[in-house]
Amino acid sequence: MTGNERAFVAWASPEEAGVSSAGLLRFLDEVENNRDRLQFHSLVLLRHGKTVCRLNWAPYDDLTPHALFSLSKSFCSAAAGFAVAEGLLSWDSPVAEVLAEDVPDENREELADITLEHLLCMGSGLDPASDCPPADFHSSWARHVLSHHVLHKPMEHFHYNTFGTYLVSCMLQKATGRTVRDYLMPRLFTPLGIEKPDWAESPQGVSCGGFGLRLPAEAIARFGQCLLQRGVWQGRQVLPEGWVERASRCHIDNSNGHPDPDNEWNQGYGYQFWRCTEGRWRGDGAHGQVCMVDEKNDAVLAATCETTDMGLEFSLIRRFLFPAFDAAPGTRAEQEAFRKRAEGLGYPVPTDDGSGVPLPEGTFAPRQENRYFSSVTLKQAGEGFITIALGEGEAVLLGRGAWHRTEGTDSDAFGLPMTLLGAYGWEQGKLHAVVRCPQDPLTLDLRIRWEGDRMFMAGYGIDAPGGQLELIRKPE
Repeated sequence: MTGNERAFVAWASPEEAGVSSAGLLRFLDEVENNRDRLQFHSLVLLRHGKTVCRLNWAPYDDLTPHALFSLSKSFCSAAAGFAVAEGLLSWDSPVAEVLAEDVPDENREELADITLEHLLCMGSGLDPASDCPPADFHSSWARHVLSHHVLHKPMEHFHYNTFGTYLVSCMLQKATGRTVRDYLMPRLFTPLGIEKPDWAESPQGVSCGGFGLRLPAEAIARFGQCLLQRGVWQGRQVLPEGWVERASRCHIDNSNGHPDPDNEWNQGYGYQFWRCTEGRWRGDGAHGQVCMVDEKNDAVLAATCETTDMGLEFSLIRRFLFPAFDAAPGTRAEQEAFRKRAEGLGYPVPTDDGSGVPLPEGTFAPRQENRYFSSVTLKQAGEGFITIALGEGEAVLLGRGAWHRTEGTDSDAFGLPMTLLGAYGWEQGKLHAVVRCPQDPLTLDLRIRWEGDRMFMAGYGIDAPGGQLELIRKPE
């Protein structure tokens, strides 16, 4: 099995899995109603080990590797489980001993009690200021994190610390002699049929651990199903026996004194997994990446997404998707309506109504300093194409009324290649330009008009929230 193959047989209809098509339609309606704040890329829903539905919003799909952000942490946790099972580390291994060469002498004593388990539970007590790379990006990340003071006794206080997870990755590499990605290849990725993924590394050649992994929604679903089955995959114990139970249970109160039964980040924390409302548990990552396990319903939800409001995402899943389980079956008409709806999901390509004007080429800078755009450069690029460049970034080629796919000419902050899709159209004399990245939640949806040397741009996207920006043409 390769990463380009489906791992799960599909139910003939959601109803066969005890899921209501009518309920799933309501979920899709709510997702559509909130498109300005929430855009799913892919969603795979499994029940009883088979696919209930596989939803792909074009131009995205569930087989293209996607940035997981902090969902990477759950895979780093699995690597820790293997290392402990193999006797290379223990849950009580002190970080100051394993990474002794990275510990400043003046901090050695106060770091002495922090263990692998404390880091996995976000209960190390390290100063929150430790949760960032060093100012000199290429200096030792581990030494930078460990140069900070310990403010709380281990497990006394929950603080989400991504660079604490980086220390876990460092400990694993020290113990195994391999990056977390390479260590997991024969143990997890290959058994699950997942091709060798990208995982960003620090300048020291260590997998970032808490972020940087790319996997498609299909692979997230495989991992989730393996978790649901207590580490068993296709009849074989893949994950260490007992690790799933240990990693998924609550080890630390993450409410910090303010419990809230409806807060999806407030139900307790395990080993890089969140406890959820209604007994579920999950790994998740910024902008809506999710691997959720629902033991009660024998179900797994895997999603890639683009949102600035993960609370909204979880609210819709909780209020509309899971209530479809064991609800009254949809009628035949509702089942057919859901099937057609699922096949036709997507985000529109800009249309062209023929109202275009000669493109005002050039570079435009915001009238006032703007955190999202230092400049915008537009150029004609032959019949039916234009280019757009933001700041010093590479120009993206846009097709008129159709996606133009640009492979690997740009990269993320860690040098991992990115594919960009670009399209434009003229709508009532305004330029509508859209750039999407199949591997990341990095959409720009721009509407642009001109008045002489002034350009007015309204934008939507993770890096450019809505509103209108005025820019002025820069001299040649």
